[in-house]
This record gives sequence, C-alpha cells and structure tokens, in this order.
Amino acid sequence: MSKALVVMAHGSRAAAANDEFRAQVEQLARRCPGFVAVVPCFLELASPSLNEAIQQLARQPVEQVFVYPMFFNGGKHVSRDIPAQVREAREGYPELKIELLDYLGSTPDLADLMARHVKEQTVS
Repeated sequence: MSKALVVMAHGSRAAAANDEFRAQVEQLARRCPGFVAVVPCFLELASPSLNEAIQQLARQPVEQVFVYPMFFNGGKHVSRDIPAQVREAREGYPELKIELLDYLGSTPDLADLMARHVKEQTVS
C-alpha cells in the first residue's frame, strides 16, 4: 500500500518560521524513505492546510495518509482541532485511509533528545 506522511505544525504569521518548518519536513522526508511523499501542512495562519495537502496527495498514487502533529503538548489543538480536521479529511476523501498519529510531545524519547541538545550547547 502506497503511503504518505503529512506533518502538521501550528503555523505562524512569520514567514521565516513557516519556512523553517518546511525545511524540517524536507529533512524528515530524507530520513523516511518508506513514504511516496512527505509534505508539510499547517493548522492555521499558513498554507497549505491539511485539506489542501491531502488534496495534493489524492492526485498521486497514494492509498494511505498518516498525519503527524508536530506539537509539544496535548492541548486543545491536539485533542480537539486536529482530530476534527482529520475527520473532515476522511469525509472528503473516502478513498484514502487517513490515520492520525500521536503528536511529537507524546514520545518518551523527547526528553533524551532535549537533554542531548542542551548538552551540545553547554559542554565546554
């Protein structure tokens, strides 16, 4: 089954912040060769939206789409807004199997990554 990954960030009014996220998604794509596409999207304030990203993927040979929220905390966006957008996408694209993955902050390895990052900057 051909699969794609949609990585979602909040979105910002600052174009540089959105561009930084897009660059991160490009780096992630190089590390995830099992996907036919790895694309960015934004919850709000920037484009593409989740619906726009899935619309692009629907034109490709994709059968399954995984949505990965790049959010640190399980607040209202993670618990309510993103699941609502995923439900809408499922209704709009019934031919695609769309799955919502756990958000970034839920990984138990996040503290290890953060500690390594702090050490790299503070060890002299």
